[in-house]
Amino acid sequence: MPGHMALPMPLQPDIDEYYMDELEINSLLINNLKIKLFFTHLLNIDQQQNKKQERKNQPPPHVAITLPVSEIIKTLNPESTITFLDMAWEGLTRGRVYIRVSVDITEARQFVGLCTGQPGSSFLNTRLNRVLYKGGQNECVFGGNYNFNDCIGFGTDDDVGRVTFKSNSEKSGQFCINTNNGYGYLGAVIGRVESGLEVLKAAAQLNDITQVTVVDCGVVVPL
Repeated sequence: MPGHMALPMPLQPDIDEYYMDELEINSLLINNLKIKLFFTHLLNIDQQQNKKQERKNQPPPHVAITLPVSEIIKTLNPESTITFLDMAWEGLTRGRVYIRVSVDITEARQFVGLCTGQPGSSFLNTRLNRVLYKGGQNECVFGGNYNFNDCIGFGTDDDVGRVTFKSNSEKSGQFCINTNNGYGYLGAVIGRVESGLEVLKAAAQLNDITQVTVVDCGVVVPL
């Protein structure tokens, strides 16, 4: 018609190509969501650590009595010291694991030191690094600030909650905790989980146990 311009009709997209593009878009959205969740996880942990650091940086109340850590350690019962590890994953602190240790052996004293940070390093911000026999009778989890690859040993049955430790130096070492009856262990037996074993059992079932972080650690001081 005069005064009008004919516009070509858009081509009908091939149906297979259309669905393929949609799948690609969905895949891209899922990947973006995973990335967002990952960074949210890191941000939450970072925020928790910042809050703890802010509390540590705050001056104590004027009526407070401050003591050196070395003096606090002297008050601990050498035959039965309770340490703790706070476990977090997916940006949330999941629970506290209390471990009763006997510090009459060198490895136990090193473990306590890495809980308090006395050697200058600690378990703080370290991750669980592997789980063996996942879901099985001999299930055990490993953590620490040094990774041994070939030091799994054999003990006796009915050792659920047992904690063993092997040091690399005064400032580093790895622990193994039995989350089920079995015989996996590292080095010296230093103690047993007093409470919080369910936290470690839940951590052991994660697809990736290395996302589990120790967000706080220390010793329980008797009053």
